[in-house]
Amino acid sequence: MKLTKFLMGAFIGSILLSACSDDDDFNREIDEPLGNYDNGILVLNEGGTGTITYISEDLQTNEQAIYQAVNNGDDIGAYAQSIFFDGDLAYIISNGSNLITVVNRYTFELIGKVDSDLEVPRYGIIYNGKAYVTNQGDVNDGGVDDFLTIINLETLEVEQTIPIGAQGEALEFIEEKDGKLYIQKASYDTGNKIAVFNPTTNTVDNTIVTYTYTGTLYGEPKEFGLNSFEIEDGFIYTLSGSYLEKFNLNTLELESSIPLAYEDGDAYNLDIEDDQIYFTVGNSVYTMSMNAEEAPEEALLTYTTNSAYGVMYGFEVEDDRIYVADGGDFMSDSFVEVYDLQGNLLENITVGVGPNGFYFND
Repeated sequence: MKLTKFLMGAFIGSILLSACSDDDDFNREIDEPLGNYDNGILVLNEGGTGTITYISEDLQTNEQAIYQAVNNGDDIGAYAQSIFFDGDLAYIISNGSNLITVVNRYTFELIGKVDSDLEVPRYGIIYNGKAYVTNQGDVNDGGVDDFLTIINLETLEVEQTIPIGAQGEALEFIEEKDGKLYIQKASYDTGNKIAVFNPTTNTVDNTIVTYTYTGTLYGEPKEFGLNSFEIEDGFIYTLSGSYLEKFNLNTLELESSIPLAYEDGDAYNLDIEDDQIYFTVGNSVYTMSMNAEEAPEEALLTYTTNSAYGVMYGFEVEDDRIYVADGGDFMSDSFVEVYDLQGNLLENITVGVGPNGFYFND
């Protein structure tokens, strides 16, 4: 009888042990990273020749030039501008080489390249199985001024180019919302429009006109305009240096505007996260509620920089952190700083030359 009980207990124990083992295997499968660069932050460094720095989620480890390291010294081209994602793929735009490099976003292994029919490409999105990329063109070399490129994702071939801008309306950021593409027709403080593009008909259905003001640049008068926008909760928020405007997404009518007047300069880098509006002025970050009726007076944080032209060269707010990139001297490695939402510095991290953007691989 004791032997029978012992055998029965051993049998049950083996089943339980096997079940626990299976659970452990299941948990390990869930936690298994998708590649060496999963669960972290990608910093795009403009270059000269562009590079990408990987920073772990806990901010404790980083790796430089990950694309070159994975792909035997191949590079992503000159003046890396931006990255956009589609599932497991990352599309890296380098406007100095008129190139888009496609990689697995978690392993950074090369998938393919788009290397024709681009002229100074800037930003892109994926919509309905195609990539839409803004191009500023190069009329000085006989090119077309300011157009949208539509790319077939299966072949990585350009299907169509659609002129959208005009002189003084260099195309920049692009966002998709409810089947419409919103394209900023303003760059380098010049221009004051957002085109509402219909990807079904490949036409511009409407245009939002934002605030402009006259200032001085290098002692000469200059008209300053739109520099960034965000779409949130049925509204388009636009930032034009000295004004934050709010437009109804359905009617495109102006709902409100808030003047921004700071001694340290104009406001840039509009970002909205968790019902808070963030923007930068000089080397400082300001924040305000989406319901606020007046601009904040005090900065949330100010960082130390010696850069002549790269102050706040990259900026992002994501997952309860504030990310600041400094352009440095654009010849040597620079740095990024990460803060909590109270403005406390978490880490200062060395990255590549001219860091200009943050992308999140989670």
